[in-house]
Amino acid sequence: AIMHRSYVGTNAPVRVHWYADRVEIENPGGLYGRVTPRNFGRETDYRNPLTAEIMANLGFAQRFGLGIPLAREELARNGNPEPEFAFGPSRVTVTVSPAP
Repeated sequence: AIMHRSYVGTNAPVRVHWYADRVEIENPGGLYGRVTPRNFGRETDYRNPLTAEIMANLGFAQRFGLGIPLAREELARNGNPEPEFAFGPSRVTVTVSPAP
């Protein structure tokens, strides 16, 4: 979330909401650059390339463009449903539900 959020025109925090039946993460900033709802998770573009490079060098990111596919793979391996993404002009929200 730190790597992908918008820092321009907002001081809104990343929000993580824990509920009994799901976890929701809200990130300030809509989709960026070449990324659209249709190619999300397959296309890569960087709003904050320096932050992304620093996080990769510090070991907080494994490889550019791997995050969403890796999260989907790990959730499936754990038996969780697919994450649900909602895209707005000024935020992206992901909802993750527990394994049945």
